[in-house]
Amino acid sequence: MKYFATLYSIVFGSATLWAWITFFSYRNSEEEHLLPAIILEIVTLPSSLLMDKLIVWFPWLLNSSTFMLSLITALGFIQVLSVWLLAKWSAKGKEG
Repeated sequence: MKYFATLYSIVFGSATLWAWITFFSYRNSEEEHLLPAIILEIVTLPSSLLMDKLIVWFPWLLNSSTFMLSLITALGFIQVLSVWLLAKWSAKGKEG
């Protein structure tokens, strides 16, 4: 489980880094740059499914792409922490 947590952390970190670098690189550009954010949402499944509910409850979230990307990053970070805690908990269960 620790191997999965490490692998998931690397994938999440890479997707997050790519999304943020692309966001700041193309912020004032005419080009579309949705792929990194879509990849980040796929990597952060199932927590990114909460985004639909949050947008229904708080429609002003759609006003800022920076806030949306920050929210997806925060949800993914919580998910990474959950995976690490689960890995630690399952390792303790095998010891006893």
